[in-house]
Amino acid sequence: MSAAFVWPPRHAPGFPPGCADAGDVLGRMAETAGREVTMIVVTSALRASVEEAGDHDAGLRTVRDSLVLVASGADSGRWSASYYGKDLVLIRPGAADPPRMRFADGVRHGWAWGRVQLGGTKAQRRESLLFACYEMSMAARLRRDRPGIQETRSAPVIGGAPHVLGAAQAASLLAGVLVRPLGGGDGVRGAAPDEDPRMPGVPSADGWTKTVEGRTATDFYAVTDVHDIEWGTLSRTSGARLAEGNAHELLPTAEAWLAGRSSTAEVLRETYRLRLAREHALVEHLRKLSDAVRPTGQLHATLGDGLSGLVPDGTVMRAAVTAANRRTEGRMHSGVGVTPLSSLELPAARERAYFSLHVTKTLKGTACPEAALHEFGKQLDTESAAYAVDYLRGLARAGAGQPGHHHLLHARRWREWWLEHLPSSARAAFVRL
Repeated sequence: MSAAFVWPPRHAPGFPPGCADAGDVLGRMAETAGREVTMIVVTSALRASVEEAGDHDAGLRTVRDSLVLVASGADSGRWSASYYGKDLVLIRPGAADPPRMRFADGVRHGWAWGRVQLGGTKAQRRESLLFACYEMSMAARLRRDRPGIQETRSAPVIGGAPHVLGAAQAASLLAGVLVRPLGGGDGVRGAAPDEDPRMPGVPSADGWTKTVEGRTATDFYAVTDVHDIEWGTLSRTSGARLAEGNAHELLPTAEAWLAGRSSTAEVLRETYRLRLAREHALVEHLRKLSDAVRPTGQLHATLGDGLSGLVPDGTVMRAAVTAANRRTEGRMHSGVGVTPLSSLELPAARERAYFSLHVTKTLKGTACPEAALHEFGKQLDTESAAYAVDYLRGLARAGAGQPGHHHLLHARRWREWWLEHLPSSARAAFVRL
């Protein structure tokens, strides 16, 4: 079995060259530091960057490049920089004050810091650092979204959250992404060299270039995403819950926190435990998807809760997502967008696949087959079209700033493609959105 934490550190998948994986760096610090370290977490507003770029990959590149610039402003002789997802981690042994943080224009950031006491076994020290990173990333997110918060230390920032957030907002905050979804204990499964360090068994985004170099005109571009990973999915007909969501699962804990029935320390311990379980389930879900298309296809962990890659056809991909969704029924399920490559350039194929993935999101909670997979170029039938337009109409009525509004913006951006994929009976209603 591969080691879960290695040194020298592996590359953080999807980041520019030279960017170290945060889990490996924290694992090393747990072994070599003394009884105290100082840590800083910088997060970024990914969705805003994606919407501004009009392209997920371009927005993600902008965010990650900006984090590298932030790290370059710190004293590299004192602070070790590492990365995961859309976050930067700066850490150094001993007690220190944070350096002056410098941010470039164009990406909204937030940051928080703290000092972490270390003791016990190596596994316990790793867990202390991973848990501290979870807390600091939440504090950084809160400061990013509420720039009026002047406090930078993570403990008082998180401790003050009940005074500025409602229960749903608090649950969303607590549903943060973890540096290592499988935790830091001894015996944890590690990733092989070509796999994502955070997701053992799932091919790394760094292998994407090699995969596309071997593409053929008969391949299909595929992109997957977990539907409603934050709040879960409800049936569009009965209202019954079909899948749990990260934030929804934490809502009772958040309500107890805001009501004063649980202390901040108790809440963080409980939510970290729940987040580990959910993130572990996500890794297994994505691994199942990835395994199911091999050896004829290859999917990479290019998205936080999704994959992209090449498959031989839509049938293989539908079988894969059906099997993965069945395995995590009631907990999470994914949708997939696919498009034949033919003679398309990769950027054009990628946008078509993302459009088809977007179509699946308008049909989540229905029994329509396109809720699981949509192939670009295949028109929706009357029932699927009615569900899709009804979903978008609901977002239009709710207005800007409401959950899911970005799906309506995407639909308007892809207006011509929607009109091509809708039957004539649904086009007039779509145009009025």
